[in-house]
Amino acid sequence: SPQQQHPTASEMSVRIAPLGALCRGVGSVLEKIGAGMADNFTRETLNRHREVMAVADKKPVIADSCFIAPSANIMGTVEVGKKSSVWYGAVMNGDQASISVGSESIIKDLAMLTTGNGAVKIGNNVVIGAGAVINGATVEDDAVVGAGATLGDKVVVGKGAYVAPGATVEPGTSVPAGQVFGGNPAAALRALSEEETAQLSAAKGAYVELGTYHMEELRKSALEIEQDKSDRKWDEERSQDYDSHIGILQNTRAQVW
Repeated sequence: SPQQQHPTASEMSVRIAPLGALCRGVGSVLEKIGAGMADNFTRETLNRHREVMAVADKKPVIADSCFIAPSANIMGTVEVGKKSSVWYGAVMNGDQASISVGSESIIKDLAMLTTGNGAVKIGNNVVIGAGAVINGATVEDDAVVGAGATLGDKVVVGKGAYVAPGATVEPGTSVPAGQVFGGNPAAALRALSEEETAQLSAAKGAYVELGTYHMEELRKSALEIEQDKSDRKWDEERSQDYDSHIGILQNTRAQVW
């Protein structure tokens, strides 16, 4: 009998092509059916994080020179003055009443300012410590509220006063200017010394400057970020001491564009 001839690769491709087209068609139909069935039962919604968000007609007003951390939340009727900063995880909720923050004030990480029982007023050069909770209270210029402290409704912290970390100031309390309040419930402990006031002022200034650095970093373009990575890698791999001995010029920065 004559030797059986096997089809060539091109012949096999021609024979299989219709089957492949059929499989793709069936797969496309099944995909549409499955997507339709899924829509009838579940629908996944993606909400992007927004640092600054309006609530109905209540819209925050933020000065251009402020640093607002990417993970902070500012919503509703909120006003933040020049060179102030709102740090990582802090929440300022002005959906029920207003929140105002003066110039060069610092709302540190995870602090919470709420308006369920009235407006919140924060003066100039104020520090609200990490994790502090401010409920419808007023904090006057140059005052400091320590980390984890709580201010109840209608509390007034006087100019230059200091609420100690972890203190709980009961609703309606007035903290006199220049005084240290601490404890639970908080009470007057003593007056701040001139040295302590100067130290607090210096620390505030350093934090305002730090906020500027963070703001500049966040505003960098993708290209500038890649250039920074290249520069750091270059600095790690080069030995300036060795280069100076063999006479290599130092200004040989690698460009990423």
